[in-house]
Amino acid sequence: MDVWIEAHDRPVGLLTRDDTRALSFIYAEGVRREHQLSLSLPLRSEPFADADCRGYFANLLFEGPQLERILDSYKLERGDIGALLWHLGADCPGAISVTPEGSGPGKTPGRFPQDYELLEEDRLHAILLSLHLHKRLPDDARDPSPVAGVQGKIAVVAHEGRFYLPKVGSRAPTTHILKVSPAEDAQITRHEVALLKIAETCRIQIARCEALDFALEGRQIHALLSTRFDRDIQIVEGAGLITRFHAEDFCQALGLPPTLKYERNSANPAHRFSAAAIEFLALQVSVPTLFQRDILQHTLFNLLVGNSDNHGKNGSVIHQGGGTRLAPLYDVVPVFMDPNVTHQLAFRHGEAEFTEDFTQDNLRGLLFDFGFAKPQMGRTLKQIATLAVRIAEAATTLATKELADALHAQAGVIEAALEADFGLPARDFYDRISRDDGQERSGGWGGLS
Repeated sequence: MDVWIEAHDRPVGLLTRDDTRALSFIYAEGVRREHQLSLSLPLRSEPFADADCRGYFANLLFEGPQLERILDSYKLERGDIGALLWHLGADCPGAISVTPEGSGPGKTPGRFPQDYELLEEDRLHAILLSLHLHKRLPDDARDPSPVAGVQGKIAVVAHEGRFYLPKVGSRAPTTHILKVSPAEDAQITRHEVALLKIAETCRIQIARCEALDFALEGRQIHALLSTRFDRDIQIVEGAGLITRFHAEDFCQALGLPPTLKYERNSANPAHRFSAAAIEFLALQVSVPTLFQRDILQHTLFNLLVGNSDNHGKNGSVIHQGGGTRLAPLYDVVPVFMDPNVTHQLAFRHGEAEFTEDFTQDNLRGLLFDFGFAKPQMGRTLKQIATLAVRIAEAATTLATKELADALHAQAGVIEAALEADFGLPARDFYDRISRDDGQERSGGWGGLS
């Protein structure tokens, strides 16, 4: 199979699956560093063996009805990554496509509006209702650009208040992700928009988003429209070009299969998602100090807003213009408000596995793991306090009262653990679930992550 990056006029390499289902990948001759596939697959002339390939290529597969249809139709096993990519690789997330050798790229830039069709109102409403009630698309609907955690969302082009899908066979990109709150958690997309907007007030770069509301069949359905951060959208006066640029999530960049997106899932300390692994990524980007500064800000923000689901597929790096940088913050949800899932951190902060254990010693350990050779504890504690105050101030206007009260309770837990005083004004009591209440729950965040 040929492996392509959009806008590169020839394959960047060749992926092979043998009769034992083992994979190998080799770069094409003459490929330059700016077309390197992954930080976990550095440019070299020798082929990569199965273990290295699986860590990257398994992350190109997505969950959902399309995958299930291929598994059932061709009697494939879920672990047969090569065979699945043979059938599904043209629709990989991002700028990458994997296609049968000699068949051409799976993706091309999109010409708007020629390569797209309007999503008529009746069809849009049927999709919204199905996502809201059943967390999946209608049986006769197609997802033109599947993404990880496909339940509850669909990829679209959004332009001037209307939604479009790429025409069948166009290979054109989408520009936005439309997430729909499920009926049993109707406020979750509103909370996610609020948290991202709060992060923006804290001077954190975010994936642009907006809250949408639809009144359908007597139901008020909340949704989130998120701009894809790996797109270049040049539409002027209703016409233009949409292109993809290359990005990869932390699991791909570290060569970790999606089953290891949480630190707790790996039995091997040398092969797991962790703060030390993130520091390894920092050493490979264009400006390591900026990456360290920003990933610390992302981590502290997620901690303060109770998003313990910042796992290895909810962080990414962007490869563009010959350099690599941290992607904007995205997929921020208040997991700590959900009583049905574990509140264990996606990766340990020092030795802390829960918010309640985030002591000053564990803060120091987190800073060391992130690559700060001489952690400045006083400065970082002040940074956390300032961030907590900004979150509290922004929440009064951007969040629902329930979420604002919950964020205040979360900050109070961190205050106590750090033996600090953030100087936050009082708010109404919120019955926050403690670590001890939720230790028996082993699952991660399920819904829209």
